Amino acid sequence: MPSQSVLLIGASGWVGPYFSAEFLAQKDKFARIAILSDASKVSKFEKEAAAGTEIVVGSYLEPESFKGFTTVLSILGNFPMKLQPQIIDAAIAAGVTHFYPSEFGSDLSQPIALKQRYFRDKQTTRRHLEKVAKEHDTFGYTFVMNGGFAEFAAHPAFGFVKEERKLEFWGRTDRVQPFAGVKDVAKYVVATVLTIPQPGTVQTSQERQFKIPTTAYTWDEIVAIISRLEGVEYQIVRHPNEEAYAQMAKHAKEGNVEEELAWALKAFLGDPNADPVPKPWNNDKFPDIVPEDLEVSLKRYLDATQ
Repeated sequence: MPSQSVLLIGASGWVGPYFSAEFLAQKDKFARIAILSDASKVSKFEKEAAAGTEIVVGSYLEPESFKGFTTVLSILGNFPMKLQPQIIDAAIAAGVTHFYPSEFGSDLSQPIALKQRYFRDKQTTRRHLEKVAKEHDTFGYTFVMNGGFAEFAAHPAFGFVKEERKLEFWGRTDRVQPFAGVKDVAKYVVATVLTIPQPGTVQTSQERQFKIPTTAYTWDEIVAIISRLEGVEYQIVRHPNEEAYAQMAKHAKEGNVEEELAWALKAFLGDPNADPVPKPWNNDKFPDIVPEDLEVSLKRYLDATQ
Protein backbone atom coordinates (compact mmCIF):
# COMPACT_ATOMS: atom_id res chain seq x y z
CA MET A 1 0.00 0.00 0.00
CA PRO A 2 1.26 3.54 -0.78
CA SER A 3 2.55 5.30 2.33
CA GLN A 4 2.81 8.94 1.24
CA SER A 5 -0.16 11.30 1.59
CA VAL A 6 0.70 14.56 -0.16
CA LEU A 7 -0.78 18.01 0.43
CA LEU A 8 0.06 20.93 -1.90
CA ILE A 9 -0.12 24.48 -0.55
CA GLY A 10 0.11 27.65 -2.62
CA ALA A 11 -1.14 25.78 -5.68
CA SER A 12 -3.38 28.54 -7.07
CA GLY A 13 -0.53 30.17 -9.01
CA TRP A 14 0.94 29.40 -12.41
CA VAL A 15 3.03 26.42 -11.26
CA GLY A 16 0.33 24.67 -9.22
CA PRO A 17 -1.67 23.01 -12.02
CA TYR A 18 1.44 21.34 -13.44
CA PHE A 19 2.41 19.91 -10.06
CA SER A 20 -1.07 18.61 -9.25
CA ALA A 21 -1.42 17.11 -12.74
CA GLU A 22 1.83 15.17 -12.38
CA PHE A 23 0.85 13.82 -8.97
CA LEU A 24 -2.51 12.76 -10.40
CA ALA A 25 -0.77 11.03 -13.30
CA GLN A 26 0.89 8.79 -10.69
CA LYS A 27 -1.94 8.72 -8.14
CA ASP A 28 -1.77 4.94 -7.70
CA LYS A 29 1.60 5.46 -5.96
CA PHE A 30 0.13 7.70 -3.24
CA ALA A 31 -2.36 7.20 -0.43
CA ARG A 32 -3.81 10.71 -0.87
CA ILE A 33 -3.19 13.70 -3.13
CA ALA A 34 -4.77 16.98 -2.09
CA ILE A 35 -4.61 20.75 -2.43
CA LEU A 36 -5.13 23.05 0.54
CA SER A 37 -7.33 26.00 -0.33
CA ASP A 38 -8.71 29.01 1.44
CA ALA A 39 -12.51 28.99 1.26
CA SER A 40 -12.45 32.03 -1.04
CA LYS A 41 -10.25 30.24 -3.61
CA VAL A 42 -11.94 26.85 -3.89
CA SER A 43 -13.45 27.75 -7.27
CA LYS A 44 -9.92 28.09 -8.69
CA PHE A 45 -9.45 24.35 -8.29
CA GLU A 46 -12.58 23.12 -10.08
CA LYS A 47 -10.50 21.54 -12.85
CA GLU A 48 -8.21 19.76 -10.38
CA ALA A 49 -11.17 18.55 -8.32
CA ALA A 50 -12.90 17.21 -11.42
CA ALA A 51 -9.72 15.34 -12.33
CA GLY A 52 -9.61 13.63 -8.94
CA THR A 53 -7.56 15.87 -6.66
CA GLU A 54 -8.95 16.21 -3.15
CA ILE A 55 -9.53 19.82 -2.07
CA VAL A 56 -9.01 20.52 1.62
CA VAL A 57 -10.52 23.81 2.81
CA GLY A 58 -8.64 25.51 5.61
CA SER A 59 -5.74 27.70 6.67
CA TYR A 60 -2.10 26.72 6.26
CA LEU A 61 -1.46 28.22 9.70
CA GLU A 62 -3.75 25.72 11.44
CA PRO A 63 -2.66 22.14 12.31
CA GLU A 64 -6.14 20.83 11.54
CA SER A 65 -5.56 21.48 7.82
CA PHE A 66 -2.61 19.07 7.74
CA LYS A 67 -4.09 16.13 9.63
CA GLY A 68 -3.85 12.85 7.74
CA PHE A 69 -0.95 13.94 5.53
CA THR A 70 2.66 12.78 5.68
CA THR A 71 4.20 15.16 3.13
CA VAL A 72 3.57 18.85 2.48
CA LEU A 73 4.78 20.54 -0.69
CA SER A 74 4.87 24.35 -0.60
CA ILE A 75 4.75 26.34 -3.83
CA LEU A 76 3.91 29.65 -2.20
CA GLY A 77 4.86 32.90 -3.92
CA ASN A 78 7.14 35.66 -2.66
CA PHE A 79 4.82 37.35 -0.17
CA PRO A 80 3.29 34.43 1.80
CA MET A 81 6.65 32.66 1.69
CA LYS A 82 7.69 34.46 4.88
CA LEU A 83 5.01 32.48 6.73
CA GLN A 84 6.64 29.12 6.02
CA PRO A 85 8.22 28.71 9.50
CA GLN A 86 4.74 28.99 11.05
CA ILE A 87 3.36 26.64 8.40
CA ILE A 88 6.06 24.08 9.17
CA ASP A 89 5.21 24.21 12.89
CA ALA A 90 1.51 23.70 12.16
CA ALA A 91 2.28 20.79 9.83
CA ILE A 92 4.56 19.05 12.35
CA ALA A 93 1.93 19.50 15.08
CA ALA A 94 -0.50 17.62 12.84
CA GLY A 95 1.90 14.72 12.26
CA VAL A 96 3.50 15.69 8.93
CA THR A 97 6.89 13.99 8.57
CA HIS A 98 8.31 15.62 5.43
CA PHE A 99 8.27 19.16 4.06
CA TYR A 100 9.24 20.68 0.71
CA PRO A 101 9.71 24.45 1.13
CA SER A 102 8.98 26.77 -1.77
CA GLU A 103 12.47 27.00 -3.28
CA PHE A 104 12.55 25.82 -6.92
CA GLY A 105 15.35 28.15 -7.94
CA SER A 106 18.94 28.79 -6.94
CA ASP A 107 21.28 26.94 -4.61
CA LEU A 108 20.94 29.07 -1.50
CA SER A 109 23.98 27.60 0.22
CA GLN A 110 26.32 29.77 -1.87
CA PRO A 111 27.94 32.74 -0.09
CA ILE A 112 26.39 35.26 -2.50
CA ALA A 113 22.91 33.79 -1.98
CA LEU A 114 23.30 34.05 1.79
CA LYS A 115 23.51 37.84 1.42
CA GLN A 116 20.80 38.31 -1.22
CA ARG A 117 17.62 40.12 -0.16
CA TYR A 118 15.58 38.12 -2.67
CA PHE A 119 16.33 34.91 -0.77
CA ARG A 120 15.99 36.22 2.79
CA ASP A 121 12.66 34.54 3.54
CA LYS A 122 13.85 31.29 1.99
CA GLN A 123 16.99 31.40 4.13
CA THR A 124 14.87 31.95 7.25
CA THR A 125 12.82 28.89 6.30
CA ARG A 126 15.98 26.83 5.80
CA ARG A 127 17.24 27.73 9.27
CA HIS A 128 13.86 26.86 10.78
CA LEU A 129 13.82 23.47 9.08
CA GLU A 130 17.28 22.75 10.46
CA LYS A 131 16.06 23.69 13.95
CA VAL A 132 12.89 21.60 13.99
CA ALA A 133 14.68 18.61 12.45
CA LYS A 134 16.93 18.53 15.52
CA GLU A 135 13.81 18.33 17.66
CA HIS A 136 12.04 15.62 15.60
CA ASP A 137 14.19 12.70 14.46
CA THR A 138 11.49 11.30 12.15
CA PHE A 139 11.05 14.61 10.32
CA GLY A 140 12.83 15.38 7.05
CA TYR A 141 12.81 18.03 4.35
CA THR A 142 13.83 18.41 0.72
CA PHE A 143 15.26 21.32 -1.27
CA VAL A 144 14.63 21.26 -5.03
CA MET A 145 16.85 23.56 -7.11
CA ASN A 146 16.02 23.90 -10.81
CA GLY A 147 17.55 27.29 -11.62
CA GLY A 148 14.77 29.26 -13.28
CA PHE A 149 11.53 27.86 -14.65
CA ALA A 150 12.29 27.80 -18.37
CA GLU A 151 8.97 29.42 -19.23
CA PHE A 152 9.85 32.41 -17.06
CA ALA A 153 12.90 33.19 -19.20
CA ALA A 154 10.44 35.33 -21.18
CA HIS A 155 8.69 36.72 -18.10
CA PRO A 156 8.60 40.46 -17.30
CA ALA A 157 10.17 39.71 -13.90
CA PHE A 158 13.32 38.67 -15.77
CA GLY A 159 13.33 41.87 -17.82
CA PHE A 160 11.35 40.97 -20.95
CA VAL A 161 9.00 43.64 -22.27
CA LYS A 162 6.95 41.80 -24.87
CA GLU A 163 5.03 44.84 -26.10
CA GLU A 164 8.29 46.61 -26.93
CA ARG A 165 10.09 43.45 -28.13
CA LYS A 166 13.05 43.89 -25.84
CA LEU A 167 14.96 42.45 -22.90
CA GLU A 168 16.20 44.89 -20.28
CA PHE A 169 19.02 43.29 -18.34
CA TRP A 170 21.10 44.61 -15.47
CA GLY A 171 24.44 42.90 -16.06
CA ARG A 172 26.27 40.87 -18.71
CA THR A 173 23.98 39.00 -21.08
CA ASP A 174 26.65 36.42 -21.88
CA ARG A 175 26.17 35.06 -18.36
CA VAL A 176 24.80 31.50 -18.31
CA GLN A 177 21.49 30.80 -16.56
CA PRO A 178 20.30 27.24 -15.77
CA PHE A 179 16.67 26.33 -16.39
CA ALA A 180 14.14 23.52 -16.23
CA GLY A 181 10.64 23.52 -17.73
CA VAL A 182 7.77 23.47 -15.23
CA LYS A 183 6.51 20.10 -16.52
CA ASP A 184 9.95 18.58 -15.97
CA VAL A 185 10.26 20.13 -12.51
CA ALA A 186 6.91 18.57 -11.60
CA LYS A 187 8.15 15.16 -12.76
CA TYR A 188 11.35 15.46 -10.74
CA VAL A 189 9.43 16.57 -7.66
CA VAL A 190 7.09 13.58 -7.82
CA ALA A 191 10.05 11.27 -8.38
CA THR A 192 11.81 12.65 -5.30
CA VAL A 193 8.68 12.33 -3.16
CA LEU A 194 8.59 8.64 -4.07
CA THR A 195 12.07 8.25 -2.52
CA ILE A 196 11.10 9.68 0.89
CA PRO A 197 11.66 7.16 3.72
CA GLN A 198 8.64 5.42 5.23
CA PRO A 199 6.76 7.85 7.52
CA GLY A 200 7.87 7.44 11.11
CA THR A 201 11.35 6.25 10.21
CA VAL A 202 14.18 7.76 12.24
CA GLN A 203 16.27 9.57 9.62
CA THR A 204 20.05 9.69 9.80
CA SER A 205 20.09 12.35 7.07
CA GLN A 206 17.09 14.63 7.49
CA GLU A 207 18.00 17.10 4.73
CA ARG A 208 17.86 16.14 1.06
CA GLN A 209 18.93 18.30 -1.87
CA PHE A 210 18.21 17.76 -5.55
CA LYS A 211 19.74 19.96 -8.24
CA ILE A 212 17.69 19.36 -11.36
CA PRO A 213 18.27 22.05 -14.03
CA THR A 214 17.91 20.44 -17.44
CA THR A 215 19.73 23.02 -19.56
CA ALA A 216 21.64 26.30 -19.45
CA TYR A 217 21.76 29.24 -21.87
CA THR A 218 23.16 32.74 -21.97
CA TRP A 219 20.66 35.57 -22.10
CA ASP A 220 21.95 36.43 -25.57
CA GLU A 221 20.97 32.92 -26.69
CA ILE A 222 17.58 33.14 -25.01
CA VAL A 223 16.79 36.40 -26.79
CA ALA A 224 17.77 34.81 -30.12
CA ILE A 225 15.47 31.83 -29.44
CA ILE A 226 12.53 34.03 -28.49
CA SER A 227 13.08 36.20 -31.57
CA ARG A 228 12.95 33.08 -33.74
CA LEU A 229 9.83 31.72 -32.03
CA GLU A 230 8.03 35.07 -32.27
CA GLY A 231 9.23 35.89 -35.77
CA VAL A 232 10.24 39.34 -34.53
CA GLU A 233 13.70 40.47 -33.52
CA TYR A 234 14.00 41.35 -29.84
CA GLN A 235 16.49 43.99 -28.79
CA ILE A 236 18.70 43.85 -25.70
CA VAL A 237 19.03 46.93 -23.50
CA ARG A 238 21.92 46.45 -21.08
CA HIS A 239 22.36 48.33 -17.80
CA PRO A 240 25.11 48.17 -15.16
CA ASN A 241 24.37 45.56 -12.51
CA GLU A 242 24.99 48.18 -9.82
CA GLU A 243 21.89 50.08 -10.96
CA ALA A 244 19.65 47.15 -10.02
CA TYR A 245 21.17 46.97 -6.55
CA ALA A 246 20.69 50.74 -6.18
CA GLN A 247 17.01 50.43 -7.13
CA MET A 248 16.61 47.56 -4.67
CA ALA A 249 18.07 49.69 -1.86
CA LYS A 250 15.88 52.67 -2.82
CA HIS A 251 12.65 50.67 -2.62
CA ALA A 252 13.76 48.99 0.61
CA LYS A 253 14.24 52.43 2.17
CA GLU A 254 10.76 53.44 0.95
CA GLY A 255 9.22 50.27 2.41
CA ASN A 256 8.00 49.03 -0.98
CA VAL A 257 8.59 45.29 -0.53
CA GLU A 258 7.13 44.31 -3.91
CA GLU A 259 9.52 46.55 -5.85
CA GLU A 260 12.40 45.73 -3.51
CA LEU A 261 12.02 42.02 -4.30
CA ALA A 262 11.57 42.67 -8.03
CA TRP A 263 14.84 44.59 -8.21
CA ALA A 264 16.61 42.10 -5.95
CA LEU A 265 15.82 39.39 -8.52
CA LYS A 266 17.08 41.52 -11.42
CA ALA A 267 20.25 42.30 -9.45
CA PHE A 268 20.94 38.64 -8.74
CA LEU A 269 20.27 37.55 -12.33
CA GLY A 270 22.94 39.91 -13.61
CA ASP A 271 25.42 39.64 -10.76
CA PRO A 272 28.76 38.49 -12.23
CA ASN A 273 29.56 36.55 -9.04
CA ALA A 274 26.36 34.50 -9.03
CA ASP A 275 26.26 30.85 -10.12
CA PRO A 276 22.60 29.94 -9.52
CA VAL A 277 22.97 26.14 -9.38
CA PRO A 278 26.58 24.93 -9.43
CA LYS A 279 27.23 21.50 -10.84
CA PRO A 280 27.14 18.56 -10.33
CA TRP A 281 23.43 18.27 -10.99
CA ASN A 282 21.31 15.26 -9.99
CA ASN A 283 19.26 14.54 -13.12
CA ASP A 284 21.08 11.25 -13.60
CA LYS A 285 19.33 9.90 -10.49
CA PHE A 286 16.12 9.90 -12.52
CA PRO A 287 17.04 8.47 -15.94
CA ASP A 288 13.41 7.79 -16.88
CA ILE A 289 12.69 11.52 -17.09
CA VAL A 290 13.47 12.88 -20.56
CA PRO A 291 13.55 16.69 -20.32
CA GLU A 292 11.87 18.83 -22.93
CA ASP A 293 13.84 21.35 -24.96
CA LEU A 294 13.98 24.96 -23.78
CA GLU A 295 12.21 26.07 -26.95
CA VAL A 296 9.22 23.87 -26.11
CA SER A 297 8.94 25.42 -22.64
CA LEU A 298 9.32 28.95 -23.98
CA LYS A 299 6.73 28.40 -26.70
CA ARG A 300 4.24 27.19 -24.08
CA TYR A 301 4.63 30.43 -22.18
CA LEU A 302 4.65 32.68 -25.25
CA ASP A 303 1.52 31.03 -26.66
CA ALA A 304 -0.24 31.44 -23.31
CA THR A 305 0.57 35.15 -23.20
CA GLN A 306 -0.44 36.09 -26.75
